[in-house]
Amino acid sequence: MPPEPESPQVVMLPEVDRTDEIYARAIELAYGPSRRQARLQLVLNALYYTSLVALVGWIFSMAIDREPPVRQITREVVNPGKQVHVGDRLLIRGVRVRDRSCEITRRWWIVDGAGRRLDFEPERFDAYGPLGREEEVIGPFIPLDAMPGRGRLLGVVAYDCNPLQRALGWSITTILPPLEFEILPRAPGS
Repeated sequence: MPPEPESPQVVMLPEVDRTDEIYARAIELAYGPSRRQARLQLVLNALYYTSLVALVGWIFSMAIDREPPVRQITREVVNPGKQVHVGDRLLIRGVRVRDRSCEITRRWWIVDGAGRRLDFEPERFDAYGPLGREEEVIGPFIPLDAMPGRGRLLGVVAYDCNPLQRALGWSITTILPPLEFEILPRAPGS
């Protein structure tokens, strides 16, 4: 005798209490906004760390900026015969190329005929304006107490090109080559 076909059995699922659905929906609603806050927090964290890395990079770029913004091409004494009287102005013609704008402090000192060092006040000025080749005649007055004889003009130029250099006093410095000249006694009638 052939086996009887089995009758399909109906599997009964346990009845889900409506209360469980309500609690599940309440938990979903309660924690749903916090998931959105977590995504917002990720975006804010990414912005924070990106700006922090950019700030550290900016400070690092300012710290390694040690290239002088000015290249001196020529510098020479233009007084007749490279001689200057005590009380007169030593004239120095300089030609340079300026690659960027910076704040500049220039210090000069003279070694007179007796070998004494005579310091001048530092000159502070801004070198802003068009970039490129510049030419000017500058120079200090020879002090009245300078001794006649062979003199030398020595100088240092300090450039402050970014906020870190200004804040820390960590200027880019360039030592100018010495210029030789002759100091003559005070001219009669002056």
